[in-house]
Amino acid sequence: MTVFTEAEKSIREVRQSGSEGDAHTDGNPAEEYSLTEVSYTVSGSTILDRLEVMGFTLRATRAVFEEGIRGEILDTQESLPVHESIADVYAEEIRMLQLLTFDVWLESFRSLKRKDLNSWDLMLKEGELAVRDLPPLERFMLSADELPFWFPPCDVRFLIRAVVEACGVNSVFQLDLSDVVSSGYYDIADRVAEDARVELTSDYPLNTKVIVLTEGMTDRRVLEASLGLFYPHLSDYYSFMDFDGANAPGGAGQLVNTVKAFAGAGIANRVVALFDNDTAARAALRGLGGITLPPSMRVLQYPAIAVASNYPTSGPSGLVHMDVNGLAGSLEIYFGEDVLRRTDGTLTPVHWRGFDTAVRAYQGELENKGSLQDKFNQKLAAAVADSKRIQAQDWAGIRAVLDMVRQAFENAVG
Repeated sequence: MTVFTEAEKSIREVRQSGSEGDAHTDGNPAEEYSLTEVSYTVSGSTILDRLEVMGFTLRATRAVFEEGIRGEILDTQESLPVHESIADVYAEEIRMLQLLTFDVWLESFRSLKRKDLNSWDLMLKEGELAVRDLPPLERFMLSADELPFWFPPCDVRFLIRAVVEACGVNSVFQLDLSDVVSSGYYDIADRVAEDARVELTSDYPLNTKVIVLTEGMTDRRVLEASLGLFYPHLSDYYSFMDFDGANAPGGAGQLVNTVKAFAGAGIANRVVALFDNDTAARAALRGLGGITLPPSMRVLQYPAIAVASNYPTSGPSGLVHMDVNGLAGSLEIYFGEDVLRRTDGTLTPVHWRGFDTAVRAYQGELENKGSLQDKFNQKLAAAVADSKRIQAQDWAGIRAVLDMVRQAFENAVG
């Protein structure tokens, strides 16, 4: 159904003449009855374009076919010793499969469609000339019990792509749902194509990596490495934005723009956007006001932590201890007291920068952030080399951030 859209749905009433034994006419062949015809119809060129967009290219289809045929041949060869009584049948099947290259399949299918033949015609029209004089390969393709025209098992869209190639872009493709609608499996008003697409994609976010967006390169490196340290079994379930490879700018404002872009593009993956717990982030987040984000996105700020609730700050009033949560909570303040404390035992102070009029608060920044990052890298390296070192280290802040990321979609399923 993903090759059709609801715009291509057709519903029309058609008059049918009754036949003997017809349930619609109580067996009266003279009686006419009304039948609702429900179908989706589209041109081959349209289907071709859609399949190409989805990745069902001719090259990919050829590769899938050839690999599938090789598999069918091997499976049949393995069955020969088991079914010795009908070895000749299996040997003939192998011979036909070996002749059935992708190009031969296309030509044979094209020929069958020109003759308007389908698999059931082998019995219904066995005595007719069109079936009786079929070339061996075409007869073989019609004889497939489970595989349609001996096209190997695969995503059915590969088969459709091959059919488009065989029949041409000027062909008309129609999916007739009249029987299943009249039998009650679908309602006339059901949006079958749209519903099928939703059903296929609804579980996609649950089965792909969670994308984690951060304000910058340092945050990404620290959190990705820390996740690998504490939750190595979860590393393959998260994908952190690669600032290095993408040469992407950092900062809270840029992260807001990225969130908007992801939301606008309809990114199917679950996304967690992590902002610093500071004034600059709060001001930037005002840019998301009034924007409805999809349920697959979470916009979070680093959590408040105890060490930041009574922290030394340096400003016009000198050295003052105060709660810097929400004012100066860059990731460095989560590095742990063993990193934040200087050689004299005091905590590296926060220095007050400019005043943000939008949120009416000063922006704070830890002094010597580069030095703090170096100390953290040494601490991380020591923990990776010897996990016993972790017990003597302070990881409370980083673990609080990781737990927030892990729990971002708690209770989201269902």
